[in-house]
Amino acid sequence: MEADPAFSPGISAVTAASANPSPAGIFSELQQQPHPRRRRKTPKVKTGCLTCRSRRVKCDESKPICKKCEKLCFSCSYPILVEKPKQRPRQPITNLHPLVPKTRPSHPTPSRIYVMKPSPQFTDENEARYFVYYCEGMSKQIGGPFPNKLWDYLIPQAGEAVPFIRKAVIALGALSKSHSMVRGRDPHHSYALSQYVQALNGMRKSIAENQADVRTALIGCLLVFCFESLQSHQDAASLHASSGVDLITSLCTRCAPKSWKDSEIGAELYAAFSGLNLQSLLFLDQRTAERHRSYKDGLGKAAACMPGEFGDLGECRRFWHYLMRRNLHFALEVRDSLARLSPTSALLAERDQYVRDICRWETASAPLLCRLSTPSSSTPQNRNTETGKEEVEDFLVATLLRIHAAMNIILLTRAFNPPESAYDKFLDQFRTIVNLSERIHHLLVSSSGSFAEGGEGGVFRFEIGILPALSQVSLLCRDRDVRKRAIRLLQKSKGYKEGIWDAEGVWAVGLWGCGLGVLRKKG
Repeated sequence: MEADPAFSPGISAVTAASANPSPAGIFSELQQQPHPRRRRKTPKVKTGCLTCRSRRVKCDESKPICKKCEKLCFSCSYPILVEKPKQRPRQPITNLHPLVPKTRPSHPTPSRIYVMKPSPQFTDENEARYFVYYCEGMSKQIGGPFPNKLWDYLIPQAGEAVPFIRKAVIALGALSKSHSMVRGRDPHHSYALSQYVQALNGMRKSIAENQADVRTALIGCLLVFCFESLQSHQDAASLHASSGVDLITSLCTRCAPKSWKDSEIGAELYAAFSGLNLQSLLFLDQRTAERHRSYKDGLGKAAACMPGEFGDLGECRRFWHYLMRRNLHFALEVRDSLARLSPTSALLAERDQYVRDICRWETASAPLLCRLSTPSSSTPQNRNTETGKEEVEDFLVATLLRIHAAMNIILLTRAFNPPESAYDKFLDQFRTIVNLSERIHHLLVSSSGSFAEGGEGGVFRFEIGILPALSQVSLLCRDRDVRKRAIRLLQKSKGYKEGIWDAEGVWAVGLWGCGLGVLRKKG
């Protein structure tokens, strides 16, 4: 028989009380125990920072760093919102805004376009791929050392808005890609031709329906010239160059040369067509003598304002373009006149005046060009920096201007068809052309790389550089060593093009000229 716990020895009254609890005792103990805390319900965070969303706490969405992350020293970042492109039916473009605002923004404009956003404007994947290939490849080297945001900014921007410009850009990208195909089937070339045909049809339709404005028509002309030049169709490219120059001249008759950069055409397009005019003047130009005379007079008025010393390289190059184009128009005018009459004393006096103008330009540019003719960033490490690249570009432009000045003096004499012995007095000019070309050849041709990745593609430049001048040396210079050096430079420039001028073609003509000279000496 068990003992009663209330009277059993060794059991305290507290133990007994806990063994038989009363309702009042239970509630008093429950009141003394702490209650578990419950989290207050808050709405789920969907737009806060990534850290607060992972911690499941409310974010005040302060940017660039929210208050909670700042207080706890956490890293704070927000998700990048990507908008899906809205599918909308295509509509004909009636009003096009200017491609570049007339007033420059306070912040620097990005120089190149690298990332392509998804767009319903491309009908298939190939169009987008070749468009990007132009933006990332060809646009980087087509302008050469001459600064112009036309190729890597304005033309891709126009391609986003104008269908036939977009087709022409895609055709150029596919054609540049085809240059990497050495042998076998070349699907890039056939695709480039199909896109080029569509671009030409769209261009004709827009012009016929008066839908293309001035800028898009001029850009289309430039792209057609580049495509025909890459195809080695010199006749068609020269014809398009002459037509484009006539078009921009007719549109700019109401503008003075100094205000063209503020007009609807813009400084970039005017600079490009100035180079395009040189391409046609140095090749098969079929314009009449009256047209050359009118151009010569207008450029002569612009060149009359040449200062005694140039302040920067842009001013120096602009006035040289006035002089060089005027002199070439004069040379072609003389060519047509000599087909009917013998040279007059007035024409010879005009030529001598133009030679003196070149000497005056050389005097005004001597301090500037001598300072830029030796770049301080001579090491490859310094050339990769922004400052080094600018110095190398200035060095290239300054050297090319000196080469063109020497070539221009020779061309003014060649216009009168003198005997071969008359060119012996230009031996200093021939040597200057070859010496300076050897200095910049590795920068202009070899180290520039190819826009055809992974193959034996060439380098295509829109502006003229060393090829026309080396062509004159290989054909006219009677010094054997100087001529051999010029032909050797052309041989090392395989795949290099400057608009219409192809290094391989100029090299072949130079070899033919050397053989013809040897035969004449033997005869």
